[in-house]
Amino acid sequence: MALLNGILLYLPFSSYNLWFFIFPGIFMLLRYPNQMHYLLTGFTFFFLSLRCVNIASIEYGGINPFLAYTLFALFCLFLTIYQMNLPLYMWKKTGGRLWLLPVLYTLFEVARSYVPYGGFPWLIVGETSVNFPVVKYSLRFLTVYGESLLIWYMTYLAFKRKFLALLALLSFSFLLGLSAKQEALKALEDAKILKVALLQTAVPQQDKLSDKKFREYTDEMLSMVSQAVKEKPDLVVLPESAFAFFFSDEFDRGRQELFELSYQAPILVGLVDIREGLKPYNSAYLIADGQLVGYYDKIRLLPIGEYMPFPFGFLKDVFSAISGLDYVPGTQKRPIVYKDIKVATPICFEIAYWDLVKELSKKANLIAVLTNDGWFNHSDCSEEHFMWAKVRAIENGKFILWVNNSGDTAVINPFGEVVKKMPYMKSGILIEYVRLLP
Repeated sequence: MALLNGILLYLPFSSYNLWFFIFPGIFMLLRYPNQMHYLLTGFTFFFLSLRCVNIASIEYGGINPFLAYTLFALFCLFLTIYQMNLPLYMWKKTGGRLWLLPVLYTLFEVARSYVPYGGFPWLIVGETSVNFPVVKYSLRFLTVYGESLLIWYMTYLAFKRKFLALLALLSFSFLLGLSAKQEALKALEDAKILKVALLQTAVPQQDKLSDKKFREYTDEMLSMVSQAVKEKPDLVVLPESAFAFFFSDEFDRGRQELFELSYQAPILVGLVDIREGLKPYNSAYLIADGQLVGYYDKIRLLPIGEYMPFPFGFLKDVFSAISGLDYVPGTQKRPIVYKDIKVATPICFEIAYWDLVKELSKKANLIAVLTNDGWFNHSDCSEEHFMWAKVRAIENGKFILWVNNSGDTAVINPFGEVVKKMPYMKSGILIEYVRLLP
């Protein structure tokens, strides 16, 4: 039963997108509130949902598969105890009233989004609400954590057969969703239209990890930028770490050509830079008219991927892709401003942090997420990542430009709907119109 429960919780987050299974998954958690069931359910859920991270560690990180899966299993066990068993333990300690379990589970979702090591805000129950008709718009008011609580209580009322109360809750969430949608529609009425060109560079991850091979794509990608600016867009956007050169490498030919192309259209590009000696930064730069307009340094770095937290420093010796260096986190939570464009630029995994995206987009009228999911191939991890873009679009009431090296590069409107997207690992340019929303 625990294995089945874990699978039911996994399916809504998977590439199958069977979102409706979240309800029987939670129903079973309410039906079997014991530590062993939660332990086996949680481990199954996290193992199935996150097993794709082993693509990064084994295929691209060069870690021995046995070591990789051992560390991964320990990570899944930690997440299980944190998210499943601790809430259950506290629930029993506070009297075992079933109505309290949804509150505790959601509180631990919030807790693990921040602690430890900056948190792991992934596989949050409320994410699945982005698929609910009409109700999904209430994300604008409730946030993803409020939606978690809503889903839990919908299931709880069904479990307790309190159908009148369930109907009342459904009606409330439906009306809240309608209200949020009307607010979003009103904001669209007078919003300025912007023409954007999004570039999906589709450089294979194994080539990005080799400086020599990665540099061989420079001319091809500059040619794509040249084609894009001929469409006369208001903004050209490239993905995270789009080129092999560093931003500060002023004598690099590719960098010089990119700056020349910025005379024809402003270009937002993700690049790694080395500053202050050997301190690397993962950043987004906006260049226009041959000069730097503004930049954003990634603030929430990914543990293991971009830095090694204590006491895991030894992994630098076994994870070759890290190159022994920790990235430096940025400090400025601000949009990049150019004329009428005020663009928030959360980089990659940062899209999962509710507070960071909210702060970045508060003074912005557009959100552009620069990312590279090539680390995970075309797996569940890519789908889970893309789901966050839909959630944040509704929460913040803004268009999101999802610009991915590997795919799927897309434009998402404030209703969480994909307006247009490109197929996985197809090199090309996506041209679309969006609106600048306050």
